[in-house]
Amino acid sequence: MTKVYMKLMAMSLALILSVCVVLMSSYAWLVLSGNPAATGMHVAIGGGNTILTAPNMKVEANGVIYNIPGHFSDKMNFGQQDSYAYLKELGNLTPVSTSNGIDWFLPTYYSGNDELVQQGKVPSGALRDISEFKVDSFLNHANLTTDKKEQIDKGNYVYLDFWVVAPGGDYTLRVSTGDGTEDGGSFVIDLLECKNSETGYVLEEPDGSAAAAVRVGFLANDVQLTDETMLQYKQSRYFDNQYKALRGMYLEPNTGAIYSDADRFTIYEPNGDYHPANSELDGKYVETKSLQLVNGQIREKEISRENMNLTIQQRSTWASAGNGTQSAIEQRLQTARFAYLGEVLTEQELTDRLYGSYLQGQISTYVDKGSFVKNMGNMVSYFRTNGGVVTEDILQSKSLTGDIYAGATDDMHIIKLERNVPQRIRMFIWLEGQDIDCIDSISSARFAINIELAGGDQ
Repeated sequence: MTKVYMKLMAMSLALILSVCVVLMSSYAWLVLSGNPAATGMHVAIGGGNTILTAPNMKVEANGVIYNIPGHFSDKMNFGQQDSYAYLKELGNLTPVSTSNGIDWFLPTYYSGNDELVQQGKVPSGALRDISEFKVDSFLNHANLTTDKKEQIDKGNYVYLDFWVVAPGGDYTLRVSTGDGTEDGGSFVIDLLECKNSETGYVLEEPDGSAAAAVRVGFLANDVQLTDETMLQYKQSRYFDNQYKALRGMYLEPNTGAIYSDADRFTIYEPNGDYHPANSELDGKYVETKSLQLVNGQIREKEISRENMNLTIQQRSTWASAGNGTQSAIEQRLQTARFAYLGEVLTEQELTDRLYGSYLQGQISTYVDKGSFVKNMGNMVSYFRTNGGVVTEDILQSKSLTGDIYAGATDDMHIIKLERNVPQRIRMFIWLEGQDIDCIDSISSARFAINIELAGGDQ
């Protein structure tokens, strides 16, 4: 971790946002199939004395909805906030693609009514060319609930808004591995599944990996909200008189677009070197060319030094218990099993008990977090000159990692925070259909997401 991050992290934990025990499912870009529903999304967020966090609250006045921050604190649980109740009712995620967090691209497929299918030239269900994909720029396919199956099958992604404030000074915000605290650090990891074997209950890897294709994005701008919004904040029970302005304006569902030239979209790609379905590429980084609109046409985006908006982390893995035969989480399973002696539990029930009621979604201490690419400018130069692929030896080189362990990407930040100015941020979670790992083998998968945002003083 660089000196600037160590300085701030010694003062306090910046932000932790966790999404644990989430059932995600997908059909591949290329194949249509059925999908089980999500069991719900449990989100916790925390911070420290340096950067505080607050839920986004919606208040209505004269028929207008205003977004304001709730009470700022160093830790909270979105599951206990009524405004985030929708996270418990979400349907399964299905692949989409985006480069900017504003335009979302949904796959389209040939049907039996298409002339090419009837002529036998194209099989029904085959993927159409990306130029024929649908564009969703109004959040119509975001946060779909389980009863919206027809919409979900065409693409579904998740977003939530939250607020941060820096009471101690002006800081930049980055995705980080944290400072080693038990509930900290950023990672995405497949949840092991409880299985009943001849020797008792064991934990096994899922058949497919959604963790390799998942993305987390942060849309942020410093647009100052209207005087009327500030008035609603002052009149609310959440108001703190040390905050004189609010920033961050975004599109609301079913309304006209509200975008700013100041919009920044930072994509966090965890497990960048993890390719479970391709042994030849596993351990290497392969560029994902997400989709974008160019003069009204859908095109793949090739990342360059001029349009970087990506921070990449190497694979996170389950930590060893130290005995060489078990992971630390497997030891916890055996302890949990004794806690439920006398109860007849199915494999799924025991899995849910382990991650939910027993561990309370706190699994960070059982995960070895992957190192971040420290310098994305150098990373882009490597994969631009090597066909979009970066080999394992280059990924481990100091030109990318700096020190042996990089805790954040130096040349990529989410937004700059001004002291005592609450900033609204919109976070997205999706399965990136353009990723080489978004294939049919991840038709059903469970994984956990833990996000920690750290501030820096430059």
